[in-house]
Amino acid sequence: MLSTPARRARSAFLALGTALGLSGVWLAVPDLLSPKSIGLPFDPDTAESAATHRTGALMAAELGLVRGDLWAKAAFTGAPFLWTARPANLDPAELKQLARVRNTTETALALAPINGAAWLFLAKLPAVSPEAENRVGNLLEMSYFTAPSAPELALSRIQRAVTSSALANKDLQTFVSGDLREILGRGPQFQQAIIAAYRDALPQNQAVFESLIADADPAVAQMLHSNPPK
Repeated sequence: MLSTPARRARSAFLALGTALGLSGVWLAVPDLLSPKSIGLPFDPDTAESAATHRTGALMAAELGLVRGDLWAKAAFTGAPFLWTARPANLDPAELKQLARVRNTTETALALAPINGAAWLFLAKLPAVSPEAENRVGNLLEMSYFTAPSAPELALSRIQRAVTSSALANKDLQTFVSGDLREILGRGPQFQQAIIAAYRDALPQNQAVFESLIADADPAVAQMLHSNPPK
């Protein structure tokens, strides 16, 4: 018959083993439910594909509870909203869904604030109020602070900056300048993307953006006022 200390040790090891087993299940099950391929979409087709995984991604995030990476995946399933042409025309059901996507993104960032893609996603969600639009600059800066060297985010960050009044901020201009140099340094095949971003920019941003482009690549700046390709 086991002595009292031996029984206590056995019970302690049994409890520890049970806790470790349960924690392993808690870690494994959300990963099994979560879609493996969801990242920040950069085109409408990828966004629509991500949206088909919404149920599984949300279930995984809820089971993962405090795992910001899973909440970010769940948020990215709402990416079709990034291509909303007229946010003011969203119906009540769409506005409710947009609010859920925004809340999911904010949960992801509260749990894992070093996710530069999630900060960018939040900045790119349709701004349906002046307050939301006024946050864009801070959200973009957080994306730059948390992912300073992220070539995959560069063009998308530029596109959001030039369509926001936030580009008037000197600090954001410095960040955008860095992304411009990164993109244009890849080769001439990326020039048209920057020219397109210039043409989509808010009118009040075009002069500033042109100056930043000229600093990065004077030849591309000279192309800004040529006729757009047919």
